[in-house]
Amino acid sequence: MPLQSQTWRNLRQLLSELPRRRLRLLVFVLLASLLQGLVDVFLVALLARLVGLIAGARVEDYLPGIRVFGGGLLDQSGWLVGLLIAAFWLASTIRFGVSLMQSLLCADVWNDFVNKVYGNLVCQKYDFFVRQRTANLSERFNRILNGISTGVISPLLLIAGNLVSVVALLVGVVIVLGFKALAMFVLILCAYVLASKVITPYLRLASKQRIRYTRRINLLLMESLRSMREVQLYSAEKYFVTRFSRDGLIAKRYDRIDRLLPDVPRLVIEPAAITVLFLVGLVPALALGDAEAVRSAIPSLAAVLVGMLRISAPLQAMFRSVNRLRGGLPQIEDALGLLSLRPVRYLIDSPGVPTPEGVMPRRFIQLKNVSFMYDPDANQVIQDINLTVPIGSRIALVGRTGSGKSTLAHLLLGLFQPTSGELLLDGIAVTDQEVPAWQANCAFVPQSIRLIDGSIRDNVAFGCDPEDVDDDLVWSALEAAQFDDYVSGMAYGLYTLIGENGIKLSGGQRQRLSLARAFFRGAKVLVLDEATSALDNKTENDVMQALDIVGRRCTTVVIAHRLSTVKKCDLIYEIEAGRIVASGDFASLCDSSPSFREMALIEEG
Repeated sequence: MPLQSQTWRNLRQLLSELPRRRLRLLVFVLLASLLQGLVDVFLVALLARLVGLIAGARVEDYLPGIRVFGGGLLDQSGWLVGLLIAAFWLASTIRFGVSLMQSLLCADVWNDFVNKVYGNLVCQKYDFFVRQRTANLSERFNRILNGISTGVISPLLLIAGNLVSVVALLVGVVIVLGFKALAMFVLILCAYVLASKVITPYLRLASKQRIRYTRRINLLLMESLRSMREVQLYSAEKYFVTRFSRDGLIAKRYDRIDRLLPDVPRLVIEPAAITVLFLVGLVPALALGDAEAVRSAIPSLAAVLVGMLRISAPLQAMFRSVNRLRGGLPQIEDALGLLSLRPVRYLIDSPGVPTPEGVMPRRFIQLKNVSFMYDPDANQVIQDINLTVPIGSRIALVGRTGSGKSTLAHLLLGLFQPTSGELLLDGIAVTDQEVPAWQANCAFVPQSIRLIDGSIRDNVAFGCDPEDVDDDLVWSALEAAQFDDYVSGMAYGLYTLIGENGIKLSGGQRQRLSLARAFFRGAKVLVLDEATSALDNKTENDVMQALDIVGRRCTTVVIAHRLSTVKKCDLIYEIEAGRIVASGDFASLCDSSPSFREMALIEEG
């Protein structure tokens, strides 16, 4: 059954991602499968001779040129029965060994693919994740974890192993029984091919629909659980339950069809083949009443029947695997989309990346003639910005929502690459190779905080090996963030679990924990994007006083809507529609900028 050229291209691409050591192990599995086929040939020959001996037929040597047995009925039967028992145990042992090696190889290949995908995924630039829907990306990655093993790797190994075993058995049976047996097996093979061609379109449709509706269920589940507050407030429970139930019913219906269709060829062809075998091989002799002809036909019929039964299981498994591959082609293509990712971002330990100290500027950080757009067809978010941040200073970015302040912060941190213009450190442009070293000098407290589902300690020392974390430094960071008193009052202190994305903490507590993470990093450049917006006035004042102490040891960029937060900044940039419309200290901006003065008057009430 020929696979489509697209399938072959996908399979070749998949195999090209494997390490060489896996390919060597695959060759060893194929050799074991060959041995399994040869043992099956031996079994067929022994069973045919035993049946012929018991039936009283004159049996020729089944191994041409080799006279294996002599003696009478009892002597030959004893030897044959003993050898059959030993051969069956040997065949079962080899079959178990082949299955075990296939399972281990499948697990190793799965591990190789998953590690490669995840390693390449985290080495993409930040704008890759901005353009992707997180739910879709997570769902695709989970599908590789769960589907690539059962839908691609396992079928490939089964096809290869069973093909070698079936070919070895076919060749052996033809040598033993002649071309009549070959004709029978060719007919069976053609019937499998025909049946497979008939069911493949239906199988592919069922597989596509199963994947489509399973994806919809996963997305619906993630969206509803993330929006549970809104679901309850808007009484939307019935809407989500109805959609989940409807899509789930359709997905399971196609899943059952997808599982049933590969078994259809065997259910139809196996009884049909046995019927033809007896009609052709035995019925003519029975019709003529020729007892000798019946006895002579029994050994050959028994050998073909046993051979067919030994071939049937691996042949069915092989065609089932091929159908799974063909039916799961959309899933394979989607998985290969992630497997084809290549690292495009340097890591801090990549060869040629300088040390953080080597790129840290001594005079200023600068955005020169910088413009930025998220997509080639989108409007510019930042337009021809020139911005300078002296080292050791505290500057602020203020402006209305959507004016481009957070985007500017991402450009300063090297998370976004300018569409035009440059990020300069002491007047020298930052290259892709220097970005990780520059970012190692920076810390960022974003407006939308992301916390890991772990302990206070894990979140403060984010990305650090727990064995290497100094608890004294963690407490110092918590103290600077005005969060140490609260943590010390928790039942488990630093080891208190905070739930998924800090759900057990209030908004202000989550923000202080995020600040503590930035302080723990000991960064030389600190960017605060609405980092105190969820704090009450007293806590915000305490945090800002801590920043006066900590911040003067580093360069600080503050993004804020509350102008009280930026009063002590050395320089304030007012941003509007992606441009700098005014700059200066607080007092001078109140005098020179009508829009800034309006914001200050509104805040003063």
